[in-house]
Amino acid sequence: MDLSETAKKLTLIHSHIRQKQLKQAIEGVKELAALQHNWAVSEKITELESNYQYMLHYLLEGKKDPDQKRIYDKLIRDIYTAADDAAEYLYLQESPSLFFDKLRLMNLRTPVSMDEYREVLTRQNDTFTFIELLEEGSEKENRIKQNALAHEQTLQELFYSIYVSPRANADQIASYRSMMEDELIPVYDKCIVISALTMNILQRFDAEKIIFLLDLCRRPEPELSTRAVIGIIPIFQIYSERWYLYPECNDRLQLLSDDKVFNRRFITSVIGYIQAHETEKITRKLTEEILPEMMKLSPMIGKKIKLDEWIGESGLDEKNPEWQKILDETGLTDKLQEFSELQLEGADVFHSTFSNLKSYPFFHEMNNWFLPFNPRHSSIQQLFVNTEEGSSLIETMFSTSLICNSDKYSFCFSIMMMPGEYRKMMITQLGAESDEIRKMQEEEEVMKPYQKEETLIKQYIQDLYRFHKLYRRHTEFTDIFTLPLNYHEIKAFHPVVLQPGYLEKIALYYFEKNNFSEALRAYTMLADEGKTTSEIWQKIGYCRQMMPDLRGALEAYLHADLIEENNSWVLHRIAHCYRVLKEPEMALTYYRRLEQIRPDDLNIQLNIGHCFLELKQYDKALNYYFKVELLDGNNTRAWRSIAWCAFLTRKFDIAHKYYTRILEIKPNAHDYLNAGHVELCLENPKKTVELYRLSLLKAGSFDTFASMLAEDEDELREAGVNSNILPIILDKIRFEEEG
Repeated sequence: MDLSETAKKLTLIHSHIRQKQLKQAIEGVKELAALQHNWAVSEKITELESNYQYMLHYLLEGKKDPDQKRIYDKLIRDIYTAADDAAEYLYLQESPSLFFDKLRLMNLRTPVSMDEYREVLTRQNDTFTFIELLEEGSEKENRIKQNALAHEQTLQELFYSIYVSPRANADQIASYRSMMEDELIPVYDKCIVISALTMNILQRFDAEKIIFLLDLCRRPEPELSTRAVIGIIPIFQIYSERWYLYPECNDRLQLLSDDKVFNRRFITSVIGYIQAHETEKITRKLTEEILPEMMKLSPMIGKKIKLDEWIGESGLDEKNPEWQKILDETGLTDKLQEFSELQLEGADVFHSTFSNLKSYPFFHEMNNWFLPFNPRHSSIQQLFVNTEEGSSLIETMFSTSLICNSDKYSFCFSIMMMPGEYRKMMITQLGAESDEIRKMQEEEEVMKPYQKEETLIKQYIQDLYRFHKLYRRHTEFTDIFTLPLNYHEIKAFHPVVLQPGYLEKIALYYFEKNNFSEALRAYTMLADEGKTTSEIWQKIGYCRQMMPDLRGALEAYLHADLIEENNSWVLHRIAHCYRVLKEPEMALTYYRRLEQIRPDDLNIQLNIGHCFLELKQYDKALNYYFKVELLDGNNTRAWRSIAWCAFLTRKFDIAHKYYTRILEIKPNAHDYLNAGHVELCLENPKKTVELYRLSLLKAGSFDTFASMLAEDEDELREAGVNSNILPIILDKIRFEEEG
């Protein structure tokens, strides 16, 4: 069985388990075990099958067992584990993926325990402390670099060791705990442990490690606790079908939900994941809209704007009015404003900028994608050799919250590739800006008391995003950024999500990012929870309308109207839904209510006219259309409405007068077509053909034009036209087109 067949078989087994078809699931595991002659798995699954048969026997005998549910759930857990183990054994023989490459390599080596890694890391960090006491010079630099290389190698081996580690027992969890509680181990090293654990669990379900990761969410160091919180979210998503079998995990998460700090970080992380789903859209907008427009403007800016006015001391705050005019004319101002707003929201606007800077050898190793930024890393250490320049660059890198750790490394590598003169100039320029960056950071922290943890969360999610999108072997991993936006639906999350304000916040982010299906489910949950405000029902209606489900939208809008009467936005939506649903009489009722609230709104007057038109009350419709024209003589929508209504009531002279006006100002295909109808009714066939040909040109194809004409046949007949003439006119147009 090849790898794809193994994957399909495992998916089928999981499907059988979800549907409680345990016999089929057991048979599937047996097939996988038979392929590999894995007697351990075969014996385990045979034992599980026997236990299941005994359970079925006692159940059908009518014997009561208070532990029956617990036994049944444990059986399902064990079948899941046996299936995963059987498939993993097959993958281990043939899979070229990184996980199994590293696992095969680890199996050939003498294992190194967590306690041994802890001792090595402690010793290396002691050495760093000692070297710092030495006199400045080349020897110190060399020793720092040698120790850094040894430390990086240890961290890399530790990462892969945890990444491919087997399911943990109590002793192994105790070793992990000792590592995390050891005060001699730097936070930097512990961050790597958390990332490795997260990636391991995403590869292979392990309840013991999940509970440990949940415990890490309470670490006092925000760098560690935020990583753990961010890690558990996709873990609970990927294994959502299993949580009812592991009440101990649910209970631990429930316990955490009593902690306000955890709740705040959890919701901030959820919002971060929602924002991350927008990254591809933002990247496309930048690469396809904003940057190409900027490139087009370059020659124009060069000709019309003096360079010193652009890069002078006033900077961007005092834009050249002429340049601003150019931007406004191209529509680029709005796009740049949108870009600026996205940046303020915390959106990942630099992904496209740094995505091409991930080919350096540093990024060939998986663990390096998860490293916090560290200027002592051997690969970038030489950049910081000059004490004055290096310290200013370090300060700038640590101060900026705009780019994530991965991009900071990329930025450093790109500077190192520059010629010496340019590199020095760049570092000096960055150093000069470091005070401004630090000042901005301090202002942000005053305005937002939790700015540091929000920055940590944003940057780590962006690091994860880059790994899952840009790592050279990223296709071997489950992309956690393609998982559904279902944070509000995972029951294990409910103790946090359903707390006051949180579900509403998540729903609002779905809504603002146009994820209408997810927003609808979240707002429906809010309504079911008793949040029956008009605004929630308005948003439920809007989501349904966008999906589109007009009947459902109408029901929601009507619900909102019951809660808050005379809200003009709601009344307008209700009226619109009724019109689209071909219920003009009901639409008219709501437009009349709107008219009472906004008597001077010409759009409402037009819509009332449209309702009368659809009800075939043409005289009343004309009265409203004329009223609009009287108040706004240049309203072309009123002209079109008057012309068409006059045509339907056989007032062809009025229709002719208004279509003549319309054809003088940017007419469309329908304008030419309708004007042709009027000429046909006035028995001017030559003019009719001329106007129909102009309509054909605007329509773009003969089939489109013929379809438009066919749609109006009934109205033409009602206006007294013998429809037999239409095929003749069409043939005349065909001949003229060929000529």
